[in-house]
Amino acid sequence: MSQTDNLEERFRELEREVMGNKQQTNNPSYDPNKRAEPEFVAVNQAGDAAKANVGSLITWVNKLTGATKVAAIIVIGLVSFTILSFVFKLVTAAISIGIMALVGFILYKVFFASNSTK
Repeated sequence: MSQTDNLEERFRELEREVMGNKQQTNNPSYDPNKRAEPEFVAVNQAGDAAKANVGSLITWVNKLTGATKVAAIIVIGLVSFTILSFVFKLVTAAISIGIMALVGFILYKVFFASNSTK
């Protein structure tokens, strides 16, 4: 147990040395003893960024007037449905390839693996 604590302390010292004062000046709440944050925090931040982008797009559309607003909504809708369609086709292709691989494997086992045992 003591050896593990010693390794952790050495790792923290190396981290402090590598990060140096640059990290401490950029981030005043820097704590070298703090553990890394889980991955879901990064995913949550990416989701927040996406929400901000959608919010700015909605704000931009709301600033438009008349026919330009209608045209922008139609174009955004078409682009959205095109992206959604692409994702569905990608998922369908992946499922189809998986099923074909499974059928191919079963056929291989039935026809070729049984011949090698005879």
